[in-house]
Amino acid sequence: MSSTNYQSVSNSTQRRLGEYLQTAGLLNSEQLDEAIEYQCIYGGKLGTSLIELGLIEENQLAKILSEQLGHHYIKPELLMTVPSSLLKLIPRKTALKYQVIPYHKDGKRLYVAMNEPKNLTLIDELSFQLDHIIIPLAIPEIRLILALQKHYNMMPPPRYETLAGQINRRNLAAERISSKKNSNKDKQQKLPVIEPETETPAADVSTWPLLGGTPFAAAEEEEDQDSYFYDQPAQKEVKNRTSLFQKLANAQDRDDIARAIIAHLKTDFPKCALMMVRKETVNGWLATVEKGKQPFEQIVISLQEQSVFNLVTTNHAHYLGPMIDSPQTHAILDFFATQLPQDVLIMPLTVQNKLVCILYIQGDYADLEQHLTEFRNIADKVELSFKLLILKNKILTL
Repeated sequence: MSSTNYQSVSNSTQRRLGEYLQTAGLLNSEQLDEAIEYQCIYGGKLGTSLIELGLIEENQLAKILSEQLGHHYIKPELLMTVPSSLLKLIPRKTALKYQVIPYHKDGKRLYVAMNEPKNLTLIDELSFQLDHIIIPLAIPEIRLILALQKHYNMMPPPRYETLAGQINRRNLAAERISSKKNSNKDKQQKLPVIEPETETPAADVSTWPLLGGTPFAAAEEEEDQDSYFYDQPAQKEVKNRTSLFQKLANAQDRDDIARAIIAHLKTDFPKCALMMVRKETVNGWLATVEKGKQPFEQIVISLQEQSVFNLVTTNHAHYLGPMIDSPQTHAILDFFATQLPQDVLIMPLTVQNKLVCILYIQGDYADLEQHLTEFRNIADKVELSFKLLILKNKILTL
């Protein structure tokens, strides 16, 4: 099953969700605009962005998704208490590949929480592999990935730790209110609520960091298959830039943007990366090197301590020079298996005047300086690509 098919299903579901929420009066157009922009920049599903922005609660989203898609509703936290006998029905490799969690078994019918509950091809593949009739269940993305981490030891990027605490606090507050009222059932629920296999109380998920965003490993970039011979190196350089700009213009999601940039730069600068800026941290996004001492997505650099990253994000200006020795910089140096002294270029990339990511490039100082104008041009095109992506998603959603 290709990632392209997954993406097309996801976009279709997103469009319906946006329309559904507005029609139901649960969001106004400004709030939906904000959520779409947030999703385009930081990734993940639209529902995840809505939760992260505080525009909707996790359990409310679960009910909406179930009603919208016509699926059975389950409380998200119950996905954390699935018995081991059920978990064994889906091997770890399969669960992580398709992002699925078994929830309930009724004879040959297996109810499965899925990231893509409307993907009929995926459901058919699972039915064949597991020898069960698969009944899909809609579940918020963040809860599904939480459960994948707990039950199948998934290792996603550390994006939503703050949001995890927020969700836990909201759930505790809701439980206190619910206990006072002694009942808080959804009277409008049309489909039956499936009870879990065990009556074990929902696990305390405070120890499970929330993992967001759609996790992905640094993918193999598409290699240019053209075999034309260029007498002038400048002609090839122009062709490569044109190819990059075409890919940026046609990007279907944020990862298309990242892959296009890294593929373009890696020939001349084999050690470069893109990193996301999130509040007080800089997090790994995509790098030319696929495997370091740790997954690049797991690299987190605090902006509370002095470093070149702190300098760039504070001043919103690029840094070109030797890497400053600090504990914050050793994580990325270790990933690229390099040591000091090391010259680097760190360039901020903004979208609508908001710093969202940085471009990190290691190389010889003279080479970096010579390409500085090109890097600035790429930064401008990246902003335009994000704006175009946001606009396309708003058109498709609204």
